[in-house]
Amino acid sequence: MLEGLKLAWAQGFRQVELESDNALLIDVIQNGLAAGNNCCEIRLIHDWCSKDWDVKLRHILRDSNKVVDRIAKEARGGMYQLIIHVDPLPYVRDLLEEDVQRAMRTMVDGD
Repeated sequence: MLEGLKLAWAQGFRQVELESDNALLIDVIQNGLAAGNNCCEIRLIHDWCSKDWDVKLRHILRDSNKVVDRIAKEARGGMYQLIIHVDPLPYVRDLLEEDVQRAMRTMVDGD
């Protein structure tokens, strides 16, 4: 999350939406509890969110975070550099399509 904020700022984005499946982290950052937190990274995330830009934090279910989970599993902790995928990888397209289908079913069932 921290590195994503830094990248967005460096790229000149001033409106950012952050999604995380960690509800506690979102709550800590949104409610100002990060300032007194012992974890340096949480305080840094809060500081970056407090810059002069519009950052919206949103909790998402882990089931809706499959793309990130899959990329992380493929990296297996071996990512020490930034990799930007201009075109989504085939498995990412498949996971995104699943998410769209699930969202559509939810909308139909919820009506």
